[in-house]
Amino acid sequence: MYPSMENFLMQSKQKLYRGEEFEDELNDLFNKKFKFRYNSEWTLPSGDTWFTDAPWKVKGLEYLKSRLNFHKSQLNDFSIEEWSSHTRRRNPAGEVCWKLRCLVNPEFLTQAWTKFYECASTYNIVPPEAISDMKMVSLHLCEAPGAFITSLNHYLKLHHQALDWKWVANTLNPYYEGNSSSNMISDDRFMFHTLNNWDFGVDNTGNLMDWENSQAIIKKAKSLGKVLLVTADGSIDCLQKPDAQEEVTSPLHYCEIITALQALSPGGTLIFKLFTIFEHSTVNLLYLLNQLFKEVNIYKPITSRQGNSEVYAICLQYKGIDLKSYIPIFQSAFGTEFYSNKSLFPLEKIPESFLKQIEECAYYFCSIQCHVINNNLQAYLMQKNIALHRDMKKIRAIVASEFIWKYNLKPISINQELLKGTLHEENKINTNPRYHRGSYTERQLYTKMSLKEKHKNLNMFLQAEMLSNPMIHITEPVKWMIGEGSSKIDIIFTYGKPLQKVNSSKFIFVPIYKLYQQILAEEEFKEIILYRPAKPKIDPSLLGPEPSKIISLPEFQYRESYNVYEKNCFKALLNGMKELLDGESILLQNFNTLTHFNVSILYILSKACFEKTGSLLAEV
Repeated sequence: MYPSMENFLMQSKQKLYRGEEFEDELNDLFNKKFKFRYNSEWTLPSGDTWFTDAPWKVKGLEYLKSRLNFHKSQLNDFSIEEWSSHTRRRNPAGEVCWKLRCLVNPEFLTQAWTKFYECASTYNIVPPEAISDMKMVSLHLCEAPGAFITSLNHYLKLHHQALDWKWVANTLNPYYEGNSSSNMISDDRFMFHTLNNWDFGVDNTGNLMDWENSQAIIKKAKSLGKVLLVTADGSIDCLQKPDAQEEVTSPLHYCEIITALQALSPGGTLIFKLFTIFEHSTVNLLYLLNQLFKEVNIYKPITSRQGNSEVYAICLQYKGIDLKSYIPIFQSAFGTEFYSNKSLFPLEKIPESFLKQIEECAYYFCSIQCHVINNNLQAYLMQKNIALHRDMKKIRAIVASEFIWKYNLKPISINQELLKGTLHEENKINTNPRYHRGSYTERQLYTKMSLKEKHKNLNMFLQAEMLSNPMIHITEPVKWMIGEGSSKIDIIFTYGKPLQKVNSSKFIFVPIYKLYQQILAEEEFKEIILYRPAKPKIDPSLLGPEPSKIISLPEFQYRESYNVYEKNCFKALLNGMKELLDGESILLQNFNTLTHFNVSILYILSKACFEKTGSLLAEV
């Protein structure tokens, strides 16, 4: 199998190059990297100076930030759908995943898979300690949906097949409905099959910015052995603040890094995502890491979209300095406002030689991004230029072949995959697709619309979603479910943070639920929806024989904590079923299926209590 693939790639390269017209561009695309040059005068400031000064700025970095934001602002009036479509066509690495799927067919292939594989192949991320001991534990923070893990597995199977590898992952828990869908990836195709490897902390939210959760995750990872690799791929939705991405995400990056430093064993590797390097917070974190690792690199993979600010810090050979005395300081700023209000180190404690390298690094990646934005704008205005499109097609084809060739990618057997082929066959519905609409300017204008305009705008969106997603429609008067197999149920209780509000759900199409939340956020809409008495109409004849009993569950009060509401509903259900006899049926009104708790109750009712259960929508 392998020789034929290699021959194919060789022929592809020979056919596509036709000289060296793209050689320089190819070299630039695959080598967007910066390495810090350690200086002996760089020393870790004493603990009593940490978080004592107000945030500071560096003039050169402020200029770069203004320059980048100016270029970004030129995109404010472009529809995000239209601009994304244009930049996808202009992405030099746009065919990499397609070619990989055809020739290698990796497990759970995504853009994150390719980005991690580039990091792993470009740097020696597997520490010498892991190779000599022939075992390694890896910890993956903010990991959903899990492609870093399957990518690492593929890399290890090709390069370190005999290595005894164990892993633990953390992310915002998609099964905890209190987490916001905007900041969470709910794709659980991989997680569902590997749930024992995931740790959501003591409160089951998966929130890494909670100190107790962080400590629980560290403990779980270290219990498996030496943690010699930590990855962190966290981000926060900055669509409404595109000019403040670094400030918004920095508190999360701090929590990722502090967690990683406590988990890592000496000699270990840290890989984490960051964005621009303009603010005191990022400068300070990179200075800290340069003290604690022998080598720190900033790298932008070719499969990371060129026009965004995303880069990865690759930190090699952790020095393993004893951090116990710093733990109280770390904890004081962990997930708190304190981190945003203070600077980790005073500016005078950062050597000038380090700041010069920071400016050099920031200038390099800022220039790349500005250049790409400009090129994409020019290409958008010259869409009828056939030669321009022809060159891009050539580059995309060359990059895809070069990617596989450069990193020596080959298939691994099904038995070497983590899920032994399961993910190749599974086709789960994505209930939370990434969805943004309109331009930045339009989204800002929405907040100033009148009630009538908002109503019209939201109604158009709802109608469009209904048409484009047939799964939303209810086509049957009653949806019946007949219990099959054994009625035995293994009940596992999950404990965690009480649910105050339903912000997400695995049991609803999320864009529609977001629309509902958006409506409730409007004071005018609240008055219309929440204070108008609803009189549900149900046609009993649809249910067949008349139900023996009707149990009407309490109505949800908008200002009520959801966990209290659920408990009240559960009590009402239990009380209503107390005197139910064999063979009798019930009609359960006001029962929702937004949460795992309620769906579990429904499952128990349908599996262990009744021969069949049906659901129908009441008319209001």
